[in-house]
Amino acid sequence: MRQIEAPGTRSEHAGANNGTDKYTQSGNDMQISFGYHQRRVYNFLLQGGCHSVADISAALRLSDPRSSIRDLRAKGVPIADVWCDSEHGGRFKRYFIRKEVRDE
Repeated sequence: MRQIEAPGTRSEHAGANNGTDKYTQSGNDMQISFGYHQRRVYNFLLQGGCHSVADISAALRLSDPRSSIRDLRAKGVPIADVWCDSEHGGRFKRYFIRKEVRDE
């Protein structure tokens, strides 16, 4: 019997993820499989700096990376955030992975 993939199925649910990414936390090697966009957001945040959703969206050409950030956090990736005031009176978050976590 041939398996048919439904149109519009996201790659991480379609078996496209090869699970080759390795994430290390506190010296313990943990094998965590990331979806395609999760891996891109993770690698972008590992480069350092504090990035807004707009920064991440523009750099990676993603419409809204917040779901990838949420899913990465659910998998144990320590993505931190800080609220910032915008110059027009609103607020927004900047996301980052702390330097000490990136260097391990």
